[in-house]
Amino acid sequence: MVWRRIRELAIFDYLLVAGMVIMSLLVLVNVILRYAFNSGLPFSVEVSRFAFVWVVFLGAIVALKDDSHLGVDTIVRKLPRLLAYVCFVISHAIMLWCCWLLWQGSWIQTKVNLGNLSPISGISVGFMYAAGLVAAIGFALIIIGRLWSALRGNLPFDDGAGDGDPHEIADPRNGEGR
Repeated sequence: MVWRRIRELAIFDYLLVAGMVIMSLLVLVNVILRYAFNSGLPFSVEVSRFAFVWVVFLGAIVALKDDSHLGVDTIVRKLPRLLAYVCFVISHAIMLWCCWLLWQGSWIQTKVNLGNLSPISGISVGFMYAAGLVAAIGFALIIIGRLWSALRGNLPFDDGAGDGDPHEIADPRNGEGR
């Protein structure tokens, strides 16, 4: 149930699109103003840089949520179910530890830079480092949801891991292996 709710959460998708739109519009308007009117928006570089950092971290959350990140599961698919389960739990425990490291480092940098303002836009530099906090929490929630699902017996690669021929290729005409 928790995992289904996290998967359905589309706010990160919308924030990602908003960040891309903001970056694109700021750069486009700035280019047009520079070439057509020999002026520009001085704050556009800083704001688009902040938006870029947030887009990268939000995009990583969306990629993890949708399983569209790079993953190598060749070995895990060849393992027996119990061993695949153990590898899954260990790898997700390591990912949770990495989330803790990301959160800890981002928290320190956010606190240190909260009082530092960017020179032109006046936005706190700590706001940029807070993207790491949001990412760490988002990653951790997704990973905990997957671990919870695995503890209940639902592995994400539970489509026959360890069964059959691992080199079987699906026939695109009828969806069967050959």
